[in-house]
Amino acid sequence: MPDTIKESIMEELQSLLRLDDVLACMLAKKGLEGLLPQQGIKIKNVELWQLLKETTDKTFDIIERFFSYGLDRMVFELGDYTVIIAPLSPDFSLLVVIPSLANMGLLDVEIENTKRKIKSIMLQPG
Repeated sequence: MPDTIKESIMEELQSLLRLDDVLACMLAKKGLEGLLPQQGIKIKNVELWQLLKETTDKTFDIIERFFSYGLDRMVFELGDYTVIIAPLSPDFSLLVVIPSLANMGLLDVEIENTKRKIKSIMLQPG
């Protein structure tokens, strides 16, 4: 992925992370790679964030199988946190961590907008 595209994606991730209820986010890529903001991550449970980064690759098996059926979101409720995985393609997903009691209606719109912007950026020629 060219640096200009990475920078544009990072700007979108940083913008999403500025929302009060977004504790962490990243663009996950199959193969344990991805882009994540270097600053602004607000999740207090560092072990959970590390575990999510390490295991996200396993979710791509599910995404690959269901993407052609219109898989739009995978949501995991983990105690105090809700993890949202929004696939952009069979190989890329937007991963967002929010508090379990967050206003999902507002965040859902913001996550969808970010997902669309990142998808658009990824389609641009490098």
